[in-house]
Amino acid sequence: MHTQLVKSELTLEELAYLESEMLKKSKSKEAAWGLWAGLSFFGGHRFFTEDYKYASAMLTTTFIPFIVLIYMIFNSYYNEPLFYISLFLLIGSVIWSWIDAFFLNKRVIQLNDGIEQNILDQIQLNRTRSIRQKL
Repeated sequence: MHTQLVKSELTLEELAYLESEMLKKSKSKEAAWGLWAGLSFFGGHRFFTEDYKYASAMLTTTFIPFIVLIYMIFNSYYNEPLFYISLFLLIGSVIWSWIDAFFLNKRVIQLNDGIEQNILDQIQLNRTRSIRQKL
């Protein structure tokens, strides 16, 4: 709502600037879904939506157990607790990525709203500076 009020007060030049910046900086839902489809277990869609903490956690809970399991298979090394912990983490990562799918669109919309608000704040700051320079 607040964004709409500020947008209605913008000049044509400011609206053009807002649109061009949004085209450059906004995130696409299609790209987010593509990353989810291909790299969801590694948190690719989370990195795209700039949610770095959860993305790193997803990457860790997928990559480390995967490497451990590969090591165990190729080196004929079997440690039962380590095997089950790794398997549990991998299964949890798969479930986590599927649950994430339900919230992906909302996260992209919120990110784009934040980007738009930052651009509007920059436009307001530029207005204030130009007014001060005229005085």
